[in-house]
Amino acid sequence: MRLLFSYAFRPLFLLMTIYAVFVVPYWIAAWLGYLPMPTLLGTPSWWHAHEMIYGFAGAAVGGFALTAVATWTRRPPVAGPPLVMLSGLWLAARLLFASPFSGLREAAMAADLGYGVLLFVLMSREVIGAQSTRNYKVLVILAVLPLANAWFFLGISRNGAWIATSLMAAVWLLILLINVIAGRIIPAFTRNWLKMRAAPEMANRAPKLPPSFDRLDLLTTCLMIAFAALHLADFPSSIGLAALGLLTSGLLALRLLRWRGLETTKEPLVWVLHLAFAWLPIGFLLMGLAQADLAPRSAGIHALTSGAITTMIVAVAGRAALGHTNRPLRSHPALTTAYLAITISAVCRVLAAFGPGARMLLAIAAAAWCLGFFAFAWRYVPILTQPKLKTAGSLPLA
Repeated sequence: MRLLFSYAFRPLFLLMTIYAVFVVPYWIAAWLGYLPMPTLLGTPSWWHAHEMIYGFAGAAVGGFALTAVATWTRRPPVAGPPLVMLSGLWLAARLLFASPFSGLREAAMAADLGYGVLLFVLMSREVIGAQSTRNYKVLVILAVLPLANAWFFLGISRNGAWIATSLMAAVWLLILLINVIAGRIIPAFTRNWLKMRAAPEMANRAPKLPPSFDRLDLLTTCLMIAFAALHLADFPSSIGLAALGLLTSGLLALRLLRWRGLETTKEPLVWVLHLAFAWLPIGFLLMGLAQADLAPRSAGIHALTSGAITTMIVAVAGRAALGHTNRPLRSHPALTTAYLAITISAVCRVLAAFGPGARMLLAIAAAAWCLGFFAFAWRYVPILTQPKLKTAGSLPLA
């Protein structure tokens, strides 16, 4: 028990992995009528969307943030009773929301909001205590996430129109968090890999390395925030918002190309980060086209969720677990299988939004998701529950 709660990535990535293995099969079985649909969160679609955001992704965010902050601040990791309480709140919320008893709704909501608030408090203690001003932007995102969750809960009881907006707000917050973190780690990890793995013919000349954060990165981030804000505000000019989405997509693609991912194809731990980020320009492209009625809105949403968020979670969680247990930062056939299966799942889920063959594509997406997380669990459950190796490796977080 002490080992499990010695570092945030252990319990929260473990809970995330187990939940991912069961939640999608449960959703598909309930959707097909073989199991009862959860009703505490209103419609089945609301339950599915909420639990993928605050359940699956929520555990991943907590595990990453509280693991990374120890490296960012050079402070001892969050461990022990606070981590037990945080994990307990997350688990209680998931179990209660799956319950058929309507009288448990308030308790489930309290546990879920408690998880978000406690995560923010623990992160604030570490970041502010170390005066790590660079990471205040992460605190802002973590502060707004539980507010969006509370807005969702209010929508269930007061105004159903709030629900879709609150869920989309949470998606945009996760996308902005990915943008912040990926903007740090992808160029850094790629730069390190290129330096270590430069081909023999390049021995006499340094490889061209990804650039550090500059004006292009800042401009792209500002456009992402503008598009998200205008999208949530239901900006009246669909053509204007479509143009902004296409421009943002183009700059995201340019930003990704500058990180030189095509030169990392020999190491899945590195190229999967580029693959995950590649879903951002795809997502903004589809969201922009949807404003002009040239693509279904759900295609863009699932490019951002099934694509960017899920792939980045698996990419970062896998690398973090290896690095913080002193294991070599190398992929494994099961991990590479997970990357490929989850990518297939995301592609099929996005294509299903366009209509033709939707039922078959949804079935393939669900099967590939399950295969991906079974492979991830097979590789990582032992790592998350066993002591770290005595031979030191390198920390995976910048």
